[in-house]
Amino acid sequence: MAFPEKHYRWTWEFKSRPQALWPLVSDTDRSNRDCGFPAFETRKPVAGESAPPQGVRRLRSVYLGMVGEWEEREFEWLQPSHFAIERRFTRGPLAYMVQSCDLEQTAAGGTKLTYEMRVMASNSLGAVVIPLAIGLRMKSALERVFRSYDEVAGRAPAELAERPRRAQASGMSPRMATIAAKLVADAHQPEDLVERLCEFVATADEMSASKIRPYALADAWGADRRATLDLFLHATRAGMLDFSWQVLCPHCRGSKQGRSDLSSIASEDHCDSCGIDFSVNFDQSIELTFVPNPTLRQVERVEYCLGGPQLTPHIVAQKSLKPRERLCVAVSFPEGRYRVRSPGIAVQQAFRIERDGAKVIRIDVGPGPAPVDEPVVTPDGILNVENADGIDHLAVIERVAWGDQAVTAAAVTSRQIFRDLFSREILRQGERISVGVITIVFTDLKNSTKLYAEIGDAPAFGHVLNHFDVIKAVIAEEGGGVVKTMGDAVMASFTHPGAALRAMRKAQASLAADDSGTPFSLKCSIHQGPCLAINQNDRLDYFGTTVNVCSRLCSLSTGSDIVVSGPVLQDAEVAGLMESGGGAMGVRRDASALKGIGSEPFEFWRLSDSSF
Repeated sequence: MAFPEKHYRWTWEFKSRPQALWPLVSDTDRSNRDCGFPAFETRKPVAGESAPPQGVRRLRSVYLGMVGEWEEREFEWLQPSHFAIERRFTRGPLAYMVQSCDLEQTAAGGTKLTYEMRVMASNSLGAVVIPLAIGLRMKSALERVFRSYDEVAGRAPAELAERPRRAQASGMSPRMATIAAKLVADAHQPEDLVERLCEFVATADEMSASKIRPYALADAWGADRRATLDLFLHATRAGMLDFSWQVLCPHCRGSKQGRSDLSSIASEDHCDSCGIDFSVNFDQSIELTFVPNPTLRQVERVEYCLGGPQLTPHIVAQKSLKPRERLCVAVSFPEGRYRVRSPGIAVQQAFRIERDGAKVIRIDVGPGPAPVDEPVVTPDGILNVENADGIDHLAVIERVAWGDQAVTAAAVTSRQIFRDLFSREILRQGERISVGVITIVFTDLKNSTKLYAEIGDAPAFGHVLNHFDVIKAVIAEEGGGVVKTMGDAVMASFTHPGAALRAMRKAQASLAADDSGTPFSLKCSIHQGPCLAINQNDRLDYFGTTVNVCSRLCSLSTGSDIVVSGPVLQDAEVAGLMESGGGAMGVRRDASALKGIGSEPFEFWRLSDSSF
């Protein structure tokens, strides 16, 4: 017996703009939970069953006592105005269900939201259930949840800290109170931040607590990012939080279950969702998030949706295209570099959104070669994406740049506080993981051998130890970390070259102004580039040409200059520091052959500061 398709269409108006509502409404993992819909699980394959087509997932859930199993296609969406999903059921009272949500800005500056459902029963039970479960219950739940999201979007940006909280008695547990007191008294952490963290750990809902991102919370709190991250690290050391290292796929940028330590991460990984193997790197592929320590709170991460737009917010649009079908997009995204790709096709075609671009550009999806030049479209232009192949393809339009709210492995492992608190947090023995870009610093005392001869070993050694304290302090102050010491030399790492330059200027000035009668001249070099993170002598170390070049450049420093490479000199923050802050710096170009680094002279620059 065939059952007719039921079509439901609900329209509501909200005060917030579509751009403010979109991050909340399109977070289907959270909205499904908030509406009271069931969690799902991946259906285990049946013996002899063929694998599903690419982009199709076989899922299962129980709702109102009824078991449902279905094949779920990829979500389709266009930020910030539309998303849709189709489910084809293989078991249960439904045959199929198609959902779509559209957001349109009203003349008053609010949002008209239209939610549509097309659903067909597979049996008599489904024919009875659909009007009750969808026509009444689902409509009421969606309106209630969306109106609560409208209130959140109207108060503040849709950040993690503003999401719904779980019900819990007021006050913190004795153990959490003890940890909080030690964080303030012993670790000298700001009391107001400690209180906010304790409140969040105790009251945040399960989804928020299962993947805590320090920079996102800092932005929501209006707090300094570096201070918030330092608090998280101290709180982990004190037993309030645990590490959760996330390995991110370069395509979907999603992750599997978080790992508790770096030693469980390998240089190669696999994404089940995208069906690809990929190389892991420190500056993009690994993000450090946090979870409450189980002695304070048990957090169980339950999934309510597998592929909504907010799971991959860097993807601004995606749609399945039939052969010769075209996706026409009115460009409303921020300026920058984007790309169009399709799972299963190696070619990725980049384009840019810039003010001087064309009004209309076209990009073909297919196995053909990418154009030599990147097309450029204006921010108010039209992007046409056409499937030029003979088979269906999922067209994905995404921002190339990664978001800045992630605490990457490269950033956190470069911090002195991390190396001090978690010196045993290292890679698996023999593992080498790429670091795409990192800033390396080398320092060495000038004429330290002469100092030992002049004042004796013991006094000279004391002065050398004091110099290490000075260098470590300024490096930590600027957010870097000492990787290792070698005799009188120091190797350090920073995320950005500007911070490295500030630290070295302070170190040279401080040591030159020493009033003990034995002022030091500090030779310094700064270089930026790729390298490998390795486990060396039970500590996290860096290896590669970037490290070797920086080491060689340090030997060329006179102690009254800072030797930097071309990539450092070209950094915008470095250029600003050279023109201001403590007096302008002089720049002199130089070149020299570096032992073991090619046969041609290596070009570098000497920066001199009138303040030392």
